[in-house]
Amino acid sequence: MNCHKAQDSIAISGILNIEELERKANKTIEFPRLAATTGNAIALFTMLVLQEIVEEQAVNPIGNLANIILLSNSIASLNSSIKTILV
Repeated sequence: MNCHKAQDSIAISGILNIEELERKANKTIEFPRLAATTGNAIALFTMLVLQEIVEEQAVNPIGNLANIILLSNSIASLNSSIKTILV
């Protein structure tokens, strides 16, 4: 189910709608805590997904050592991107 109207779409027929992106960016700038909260939620969600993948890779730690290291580094990078939000 697509709830967006055609004029609200960021990409129409595979072409970026620059005006719509600019409108959304300006709206986000009006609410900086919303941007930080959204970014934190995305980072945290991604970290949890990567944690699940690390657990799967840990079944064979010797064979998957390189993958485990890469995933762990990605989780650490995401952790450092989380912003403190003052209330």
